[in-house]
Amino acid sequence: MGTSHNAGFTIIETMLFLAITGMLIAGLLVGVGTSLNIQRYHDSVTSLKSFLQSQYSAVTNVENDRDGTWNCNTSAATTQSGTTQNPGQSDCVLIGRYIMIDGGATTVATVVANPPPDVNGTSGDIGDLKANYTLGLSTVSEQIDSLAWGTVIAWPVAGTSSQNEPSAPTNAPMPRSIAILIIRSPESGSVYTFTADNPPAIGSMNNGKLKAMLKIGVGTPPSQEARTICVDSQGLVLASLNMAVYLHAYATDQTSVETRSNDTSAALGSGLKC
Repeated sequence: MGTSHNAGFTIIETMLFLAITGMLIAGLLVGVGTSLNIQRYHDSVTSLKSFLQSQYSAVTNVENDRDGTWNCNTSAATTQSGTTQNPGQSDCVLIGRYIMIDGGATTVATVVANPPPDVNGTSGDIGDLKANYTLGLSTVSEQIDSLAWGTVIAWPVAGTSSQNEPSAPTNAPMPRSIAILIIRSPESGSVYTFTADNPPAIGSMNNGKLKAMLKIGVGTPPSQEARTICVDSQGLVLASLNMAVYLHAYATDQTSVETRSNDTSAALGSGLKC
């Protein structure tokens, strides 16, 4: 009689197969996780850009969507008292948005102004606004949110300070805090942007502090200087892949906001690196 042989795997071959398969699956999961984190980070940067662009749209296309209990007095102080004051009949006009980004938290408040009965401006939009109007922030319409996927804004970590922004993170408060004031002149309709670093709590912003931000020209903030707002991934991606939302100097509309990688900044001649 002949001898029969049953083909099969040895224990060692089976263990090798399982080990190799396990490594391949682990590598696939790591790759998928990395891709997801990169996508999440890009989504966060793009969302911040879109958020800032939407504020310009809100300033340009003014919408008075308050209800009848929202009141604004001659001191540009807003309340929600329960008394009826129809939209368009208060003592104030809506002139802009005040945006505060503190680490990963964002807060937006409507900027209101109380004008005198007759405004005969002769000092230009901003000069007349400072001289003839009382400014305030709405205390009943704040929008509070956070950056996507746990990211925070940060200072550039390298580059010459040609834009008067600290380039060394050891010398700058972390996480970063910045205020962006977008104003639409009630006289000409022109839009202006001003920024300031490490602003006070939004609840303490008053007429004097708002007007202190209205400084025409570029230079040390508060001013109309271009700003490179780095977005720190908080570990989602390698530091070398960090990006920024760039706000052009003398920003006036949505096109003044864009995203930039470190390579893009370098190609455009900027010495700042996130």
